[in-house]
Amino acid sequence: MLMIAADPDTDRTVALRKARFKVRLRRAAEACGYENLYQLGRVCGISKDSFKKYLSGTRLPNYECILRLALALGVPCDWLMGCDEGPMLRAVLKAREIDSAWKDKNAHTALPSQERSRNDPHTRGETEREA
Repeated sequence: MLMIAADPDTDRTVALRKARFKVRLRRAAEACGYENLYQLGRVCGISKDSFKKYLSGTRLPNYECILRLALALGVPCDWLMGCDEGPMLRAVLKAREIDSAWKDKNAHTALPSQERSRNDPHTRGETEREA
């Protein structure tokens, strides 16, 4: 009989991924207001048994489940899986920085459209010429 030795590095890596996933799943679910974590599983169409294994760290979900959970929680898939520095995460963080900067820049321009056009130097010049 052929015996295959288990790779301890692979075992540790998988265990670490499971541990990170269960922590981040709980953290994101609580941040989204899920008091009953199994409710999140129902929303995502994941069986209670499978979701229980994800929460306990005994099993990792497949890609489809990860995607559904990430979409429901509003977090990137690679963050949910424990990656702190991935291309998708960097892109999401950059997009959030851009959105935040744009919102901060445009916060003072939340005037009604007519009032905004009177205060806009480009439009003001046109209305003064018309008068």
